[in-house]
Amino acid sequence: MANKICCEETEVSKTITFNDRDYLNDILSNEKEITKNMCTSLTEASNNNLYNELTTIYNTCISLQQEAYELAWNNGWYKLEEAEKTKITQKVKDLQKKLDELSN
Repeated sequence: MANKICCEETEVSKTITFNDRDYLNDILSNEKEITKNMCTSLTEASNNNLYNELTTIYNTCISLQQEAYELAWNNGWYKLEEAEKTKITQKVKDLQKKLDELSN
């Protein structure tokens, strides 16, 4: 079984109403969606002024997303699992094979 990588979890009330963890998860989810939509907007910008303005907004969005992630991580509400070495090795081989196929 893979090892969990996370900070100590901050306890929150487990009720039907939103708690801090629920609010933060909602914020993080929305920031991710906004960031994806901003990417589309950037690729479809019709002139340089619009593109520059959207770039400023996009940079703000990704900064807010990173802050939300860090807050969730520091509260132990976002967990990662350490991948097994064999899975990493296999993934590298798979990606190298795809890269080789694209090179031909």
